[in-house]
Amino acid sequence: MRRMNAGASLTTLPVVALLSLLSCLVACAQGVGWRTDGTGKYPDATPVTTWSAEEHVIWSLEMDTFSNATPVFVDDRLFTLAEPDRLVCVDAVTGEVLWERTNSLAELADPAEVTAIEQAQEDAVELRKQVNRANGQIWRAKQDLQDKPDDEALKARITELEEQIKALREQLKPYNEAWYSLPEVNPTNGFSSATPVTDGQNVYVLLATGVCAAYDLEGNRLWSRVVGKSTIEWGPSQSPLLCGDLLIVHPHRMLGLSKLTGEEIWQAELPEKYGTPFVTTVGETEVLVTASGHFVRASDGKVLARADVNLDYCGPVVHQGVAYFIQHGGCAVKLPDAIVNDELALQELWRTEPKKERYYASPVVHEGLIYAVMQKGVISVIDAATGQVVTEKQLDFGKSVGYPSPTLAGEYLYFSDDNGNTWVMRPGSELEDVGHNKLEPFRCCPVFIGDKLFIRGLENLYCIAEAAG
Repeated sequence: MRRMNAGASLTTLPVVALLSLLSCLVACAQGVGWRTDGTGKYPDATPVTTWSAEEHVIWSLEMDTFSNATPVFVDDRLFTLAEPDRLVCVDAVTGEVLWERTNSLAELADPAEVTAIEQAQEDAVELRKQVNRANGQIWRAKQDLQDKPDDEALKARITELEEQIKALREQLKPYNEAWYSLPEVNPTNGFSSATPVTDGQNVYVLLATGVCAAYDLEGNRLWSRVVGKSTIEWGPSQSPLLCGDLLIVHPHRMLGLSKLTGEEIWQAELPEKYGTPFVTTVGETEVLVTASGHFVRASDGKVLARADVNLDYCGPVVHQGVAYFIQHGGCAVKLPDAIVNDELALQELWRTEPKKERYYASPVVHEGLIYAVMQKGVISVIDAATGQVVTEKQLDFGKSVGYPSPTLAGEYLYFSDDNGNTWVMRPGSELEDVGHNKLEPFRCCPVFIGDKLFIRGLENLYCIAEAAG
């Protein structure tokens, strides 16, 4: 980890600005995770609207590897991840690294086994590379076969490669079944796409390796264990959640863990999804709303209801008692005021059909309108009462992808692509343009604390505000 690279000297910052930041961070210390509280909304923020890598940067911290996780805060501490397994604690006022901790599978092994495990992991990586190379050769041979359908040499080559892959997968089978095996992940997802979550006293991290760990704010590890291997294609991105004394994670199956010990309290056989569930309450009961449309009681994992919906990539959002599942073919479902006989009587309000495209980003709901962005930059403004698509606006994403979820800060909406572009707009049916900003590529969701904007880029961690030169 390399240390701070200040875009603006901290000595030029007024002390009052630092104290103001600290005060804002303390106010947000009641437990935060992905998109802070899941909504992506910071109504009390006084946000910056103009920035670049050289302009309005309070500080930047150079990171030696990327992560897609969104920063989370406790008081004046910022927590982020770094590939493949590091939790990093940063002073949010100064940008200095306070501590960092690795969370590898090998650390959970008997010390006498560590060398053998690390060697097995290296060998498996090489075998998987050979499989990928052979698959690429098969694809090219099949393309050639379309032009030469009677070429027996090409057919024999394809058969030979398929046999090679079969033999390589047999070699990999014992490793893949071992508890210490590293899952195959897409380079875009990596191992650290899940955002940590904190209750203000401890911070909890979940990695694609299946490692789940808890730390106090000083970096002391409280517990660590393998909770299960994700089977989702390309690698998981669903973030852990806190509900009372439970930590909710979903590697392969949904689990309720004791946040104090990591002990499994309950499990539910539900489909694993990319999108993070939303925590809401029905009466006084905490309920998890999942991307697969399941409504789950957080205390025991009991499925209370199922909506007829299945989000492919993004997560649901609950606003004023209505759960919104937004993608092509999304819907809105009203929750009842109470749970009766262990069931939720859901009421489907509407279905909507914006353009048929992938929605990696989860939506924002604000003042009767839903703002959703597709992977190629089309914003859909949807009437929250009827599901009608009010407006569509095309952003110039070029070849970039809309991984970051839209964010509302103060009176502005922020839409970003993964190439570092952010468009600032006034919300409403017309989406008034305010400005366009360029930073380095990032896939996290922007976080606003008071007048500060925090972005975890692929190479640097940024604190941005008008106060900087």
